[in-house]
Amino acid sequence: MLKKEEVISPLIGGLLEILFFINNLSVFSYIAYKIVHIHSVVVGIILHLIAAIIIGLIGIKVLEITKIEALSFWSAIVLGILFGSAVLALFSLPIHVILMPIKVTLTYIFAHIFYGVVTYVIYFILKK
Repeated sequence: MLKKEEVISPLIGGLLEILFFINNLSVFSYIAYKIVHIHSVVVGIILHLIAAIIIGLIGIKVLEITKIEALSFWSAIVLGILFGSAVLALFSLPIHVILMPIKVTLTYIFAHIFYGVVTYVIYFILKK
């Protein structure tokens, strides 16, 4: 059964990750076009949020199954950095480089690490 913190935290992380791309929202239009063949920033953002929730749920479940958890706020930040790096390396880079060629920039990398930090820290706070 899904818990509210397992859905809310990746949703918030995905929403805040969009701020990194505020100067280049066309990236979301490109994603929407590659998936549903519609040039729409809104559809791209919705698809991004759906992916953020799914990836967040998978990551949180993996951490729960392996019994890896943060014991303090600072350890939640470190675990969030690791979580964001794993999302970047295992999901985003393979998908975006192979299937949807998007230019990988430092902003792109920081956005994914930020997503992991925000997602896990919010999950840590809501879980307590």
